[in-house]
Amino acid sequence: MIGKNEVTKALDGTFWAAFMLTGSMQAAEHAVLNGIAETECYGAGDDAFLLGTIKASIQRRADSPRQSHQRCAQLPLELRRLFLLAPISRDCFVLRILLGIPAGICSRILHRRVKEIEDVLCAALQDLARLEARSRADAKCRV
Repeated sequence: MIGKNEVTKALDGTFWAAFMLTGSMQAAEHAVLNGIAETECYGAGDDAFLLGTIKASIQRRADSPRQSHQRCAQLPLELRRLFLLAPISRDCFVLRILLGIPAGICSRILHRRVKEIEDVLCAALQDLARLEARSRADAKCRV
């Protein structure tokens, strides 16, 4: 049987992943509810809840592209920078780096070839490094 602490950790982690993908607390909440519903409908596989939530997150964002990003002040600056990336770059980073999902599964989730996932992730990492460098340069100019 799954303990309460494990369920709480799973919900927290999945919610924050959904938030990073959608950029909206409300959309993340709905995506988590969709993930729970999918788990109830199709059975509780190891990653069914997380994968169902990820798919719902990406779909919700696609359904409302003008959604404002609620960049949460609680997030570290490094995570807030993710919202400056293009959605596909952020998706690849969140799925591959933050969640550790294998490239093959990311490929199926994002409907892109594995090579494209790898290329987009590499570009996202470079973009994040440039954003970090720009941030440091701006901070030095202010001093």
